Amino acid sequence: MTDLLHSEIVKVEALVQAGVALMALIMIVVVWARTKAFVPTIGAVLFGALVTWAVHNADFLQQKVGTEFQTQSLPALVVHHDATPNNA
Repeated sequence: MTDLLHSEIVKVEALVQAGVALMALIMIVVVWARTKAFVPTIGAVLFGALVTWAVHNADFLQQKVGTEFQTQSLPALVVHHDATPNNA
């Protein structure tokens, strides 16, 4: 049963990744069709590439964020308040 669920999850992940790549391509075509300008189209290409990369590497990003939180051991800010006046 778990093998079946695992294989279905893998299939859904692949479908989502393909869908994101297709949407990025459609977004690039729409930007080009509406603007006929080079700079917005390059922006759409870069944004589409970034989103597609992030979706394909979600496990890598999750691992990196987890390690950053675990290794970052900054001490908590402690404020000491002395109740005695400074008029001495």
